[in-house]
Amino acid sequence: MKTAEQLMTDAALRPTKARIAVLNTLINSPTALSHTEILSALQGIKEIDRVTVYRVLDWLQENALIHKISSDDRAWKFQLNSPKRSFKTPASATSGMINNHGHAHLHCQSCGTVLCIHELAAHIPQAIFDTYQVSQIEISLKGRCPDCQSTESAK
Repeated sequence: MKTAEQLMTDAALRPTKARIAVLNTLINSPTALSHTEILSALQGIKEIDRVTVYRVLDWLQENALIHKISSDDRAWKFQLNSPKRSFKTPASATSGMINNHGHAHLHCQSCGTVLCIHELAAHIPQAIFDTYQVSQIEISLKGRCPDCQSTESAK
């Protein structure tokens, strides 16, 4: 897995200390993280505050390095984009990246964990893009993760 600095350099983007710190936090997380969870992970880095993390997350999403996932608690979660799996609109639909990435998310309704499921991807017929301006695609599976299942069965 590439480092945050390598990913930004490969994309011809300028890495900064805050950008590298936030992106490395997402790279090293097996699940999607909320702003609060990222801020908590970066606690102790004096140059990084709440507003800086928001700005970096927006910048990383605008530059298609991460994607944003809605969660049941109305907090956005963020996950590293898989370079092979990012979902781009056809040129005829809109310019740039749709506000998503075209794969499914597994949401644990007990602990709030969100995982990307790249094997389950959106397959949108071209006719949809020819007639409808798509701005977002979300595929969500909701249930309980293995940890929460085992905790409940142990009770």
